Amino acid sequence: MDNKYTKLLALASVLILGFGACKSSGGGDDPAPTTAKLAEDIPANVNTLIGGFADDVQDHPGEAGKFTFYNLDIGDTISDSLSSDWDIAFNGSTIVANSENGGGIQIIEAAYASVTEAPTTGFSDTNASWYNYTGEAPTGPKHAILPKENTTLIVKTSEGNYAKIEILSYYKGNPDTSTDEFANLATRPASGYFTFNYTLQTDGTAKLFHVDSYTFFDFETSETVEDSLSSQWDLGFNATTIIANSGNGGGVQLLNIEFELVDEAPVSGYEATLAEKWYNYTGEAASGPKHAILPIEGKTLVVKTADEKYAKVRIISYYKGNPDTSSEDFANFIRPTDRYYTIEFAIQTDGSRFFNND
Repeated sequence: MDNKYTKLLALASVLILGFGACKSSGGGDDPAPTTAKLAEDIPANVNTLIGGFADDVQDHPGEAGKFTFYNLDIGDTISDSLSSDWDIAFNGSTIVANSENGGGIQIIEAAYASVTEAPTTGFSDTNASWYNYTGEAPTGPKHAILPKENTTLIVKTSEGNYAKIEILSYYKGNPDTSTDEFANLATRPASGYFTFNYTLQTDGTAKLFHVDSYTFFDFETSETVEDSLSSQWDLGFNATTIIANSGNGGGVQLLNIEFELVDEAPVSGYEATLAEKWYNYTGEAASGPKHAILPIEGKTLVVKTADEKYAKVRIISYYKGNPDTSSEDFANFIRPTDRYYTIEFAIQTDGSRFFNND
């Protein structure tokens, strides 16, 4: 069995836009030019959970009454079915939880990437509603077990922790189910082999993201900073909360002015935490995507850094890869992971409050 198990690793990648440095108009007192940059996928608190990819976890294909017992924490199978060391077990299309030791399982109708908190009630010892059986389907493969879209398994472990699971495949090798080879029952790979993604929260809360730590970002280097006590970072991100490096003299505020039109940073009004919301939460919106975090147009963050410089920031996206939030996929919760910021920013390095964009 080829078992792949990794902890989530969040990285920030930065792309410098092609605006170029702006030339001064000539006077010695003119502000130094600023360069606009784009910072992509700054992780806002998604790198402290245990995540994994499990492939071919079924140890006993074709053996009636045999279960495979799987431990999400170590990412491997367990031989002792009576112990509290396993979290979920597989037999054919049946998935069970370790209910004898306090565990449970349930299905929620939501895309895996959009699930950020586990329900704390409603668990049972088994759940068989994670798939569709195609039967004599008029189109597509016949007699196939296919995972339901926008469906996530929630597991309560025997230790009282919570996990979310996205089942990717029920067939050995995670094959492409749209091919002629899969449609042909003679050439279809063996069934009873699960491939799935999962995320496990180990701090005992129902949050499927960590709620205590921040990602710290430095404008001048366009990189994240590990040392939260240093003066090297300018903004910190934790879910939708944004903070400034106030411990070293920094601050942040939100202006109701478009990014391109902000040519001067305010003298005062800076705070440790961004007080005004930079986003709209759509909730059960009558139109457009539901339950989405969308930046408010025409808003610009202005930041005073720890080394007494000024920057302006436009938040472009809250989702990994800066997806098109007007698409049908996004509206249908086929969404990339949230808590990844894409921002455009410009920093004035001469110590003045002016942004010269000419």
